[in-house]
Amino acid sequence: MARTSIVIDTDPGQDDAVAILLALAERGHLDLLGITTVAGNVPVELTTANALRLVELAGRADLPVFRGASRPLLRKLKTAEFICGPDGLQGAGLPPPRGAPRDAHAVAFLLDTLRNAAGKPVTLCPLGPLTNIALALAQEPALAARIERIVLMGGARDLGNVTPAAEFNFFVDPHAAQIVLQSGVPIVMFGLNATHQAMATPERVGRIAAHGTAVARAVTGMLERPRPGGKAKFGVEGHPLHDPCVIAYLLWPELFTGRDCHVAVETAGEASIGRSLIDWWGSQRQPANAHVIDRIDDAEMFRRLAQSLAKLG
Repeated sequence: MARTSIVIDTDPGQDDAVAILLALAERGHLDLLGITTVAGNVPVELTTANALRLVELAGRADLPVFRGASRPLLRKLKTAEFICGPDGLQGAGLPPPRGAPRDAHAVAFLLDTLRNAAGKPVTLCPLGPLTNIALALAQEPALAARIERIVLMGGARDLGNVTPAAEFNFFVDPHAAQIVLQSGVPIVMFGLNATHQAMATPERVGRIAAHGTAVARAVTGMLERPRPGGKAKFGVEGHPLHDPCVIAYLLWPELFTGRDCHVAVETAGEASIGRSLIDWWGSQRQPANAHVIDRIDDAEMFRRLAQSLAKLG
């Protein structure tokens, strides 16, 4: 079976970290062409350093990392240190990176990658705010045809997690999210309604910890760290792993079900800005622009995730 060529656009973030490590563990199935970073969970200087720390942890210091947008398109940056910790990877226990990002900007790398993708389309995997993807699509709209699909984590069918209306990634840069959703590229969307099923319970984290590798220790440290939420918020011990769902979908699509819907993003009203308006029942009769994931076989996903991470030292 041919490997799927992907680019991960990310703002690590602990759950971003697990997603990146899963992609690196499954090199036989995923051809990760590079990692682009964006401001989101923490400023872009830290998300870039974190991407470098993760590829070095996985023994892939050769993998190119490109620093991207330092702020949203039109809004002031809002970050999430209250969740991720001061550096974004609280609990990982990783040293500063030895390497550096490549000289090219993330958007330039995305455009060059798509220009060279004739005959072998690329899948984009945005795990944070969609600023870099929107900038690339705005600069060269014709290159959208070179994108096989965009599989993203963002939005929510129901309640948000950073405001009552909005999920964090769409809230940080709602204008970028709207540009991407209007691009015509096939999109698979993992909103909170799906990713809140992917709970990293103590039992599931324990399966990862049991491998005893450096990767297992870093992942366990990130997932076991104290943070807001837990049982009081989700009804079970642990916290959801949002971003690994994106990579798991590429590897094991049979574990996920959803529905084609029209999705828009609120970009005006301050109280509701960033809200994803998912027409789940098709009441507006607008063409679908995203396949919105609704259900996850979470038990099997975590079983396979633990097996995959064991491939890394």
